[in-house]
Amino acid sequence: MSQLQARFFTENKRYVVDDVPFSIPAASEVLELSNVINKLLEAKNASHSKVEFDFLVKGQFLRSSLATHMETEGISTEDVVEIEYVERITAPEAEECMMHDDWISSVDADAEWILTGSYDKTARIWSVEGKAVMTVAGHTEVVKDVAWVKRDGLTSLLLTASLDQTLLLWEWNSEQNKVKARHCCRGHTGSVDTVATDPTGSKFCSGSWDKMLKIWSAVPTDEADEVGEPADRPRKKQKTQQLGLTRTPLMTLSGHNEAVSSVLWSDSEEVCSASWDHTIRIWDIETGGMKTTLTGSKVFNCISYSPLCRRLASGSTDRHIRLWDPRTKDGSLVLLSLTSHTGWVTAVKWAPSHEYQLVSGSLDNLVKLWDTRSCKAPLYDLAAHEDKVFCVDWTESGLMLSGGADNKLYTYRCLACPTDAGA
Repeated sequence: MSQLQARFFTENKRYVVDDVPFSIPAASEVLELSNVINKLLEAKNASHSKVEFDFLVKGQFLRSSLATHMETEGISTEDVVEIEYVERITAPEAEECMMHDDWISSVDADAEWILTGSYDKTARIWSVEGKAVMTVAGHTEVVKDVAWVKRDGLTSLLLTASLDQTLLLWEWNSEQNKVKARHCCRGHTGSVDTVATDPTGSKFCSGSWDKMLKIWSAVPTDEADEVGEPADRPRKKQKTQQLGLTRTPLMTLSGHNEAVSSVLWSDSEEVCSASWDHTIRIWDIETGGMKTTLTGSKVFNCISYSPLCRRLASGSTDRHIRLWDPRTKDGSLVLLSLTSHTGWVTAVKWAPSHEYQLVSGSLDNLVKLWDTRSCKAPLYDLAAHEDKVFCVDWTESGLMLSGGADNKLYTYRCLACPTDAGA
């Protein structure tokens, strides 16, 4: 069997070739197939510049010869083989490295600024180029999570969640480079491990070691809320002057049986929460009621939702990343598992502008870039960190970020393959 009949197709309109079967050598690998596509494109358009392509056969990336791949996957060589091609992504390179004085627990990036939280009890604001801009200090304990709320001109609101059982809502003026704590959010009775802002920037949700989720207003005011103290509880003396005015929650969502590890908003009225109780729960914020429970068999450490593919990704202590449909009627149905990490998966994040791309971080010190069309292996392993990875994120422009126990935050540029024009 030296030749195969193949039909090539792509979703990328710029690179479409004729929808007819071609006879190609069965021993062809990625490079040969890429040359075939480029020659076909050149025949249609003389000014076509060479592009490196990747190929999927029955949803799996080709990483061997066609004949070997088809034999492994049990695909008949008698029929015409349907081969999808996509622009190849180059191996992301670590570009910048930013340092905290202790483990980096969390990162939240937007178009202009990067916000990190650390076990050194501070948060920091960095430029996307890696320049330290501001240290946000106020918690008496480890900062476990951070989130941008919204930006209005030169003024940004941001949140820090801490082991000290509080969240602080900060106002930062980027022109004067001054930061001020506006509110100290009290109500949790355990470490606040996760925080997420709603799409409108008017509310936020926190999740805690105390098993509760709480919904808060994210709008700063000049009013302090009254905190109800249980009559039988001796009032702790405040060692330090409280930063910001006291704020209490609008709502408490109770239902998890263990610590809440990760929260997110799938839309402005719906929150998803992951817990050590082996469940992911979906809540209606209008009513405070639980809509759906997704049930796993292990502790969930992290979740991420993609509005592009409408899938929820989760990372667990059993080393697997799983994809779920949050609208499912069957809460135990896993759509797909991505298995390659050798330690707990501590962080997952969908790419903001690519429905198949996902980045993950693990206690195995590795960051992995995935394409969910091909779940058997990641696209790339990124081994910049010398210790456990705790957090990952993307900027809107496709810059990847990761932070961990080596006190370092790395940025990586992730691009489609550049090739020299005319090469």
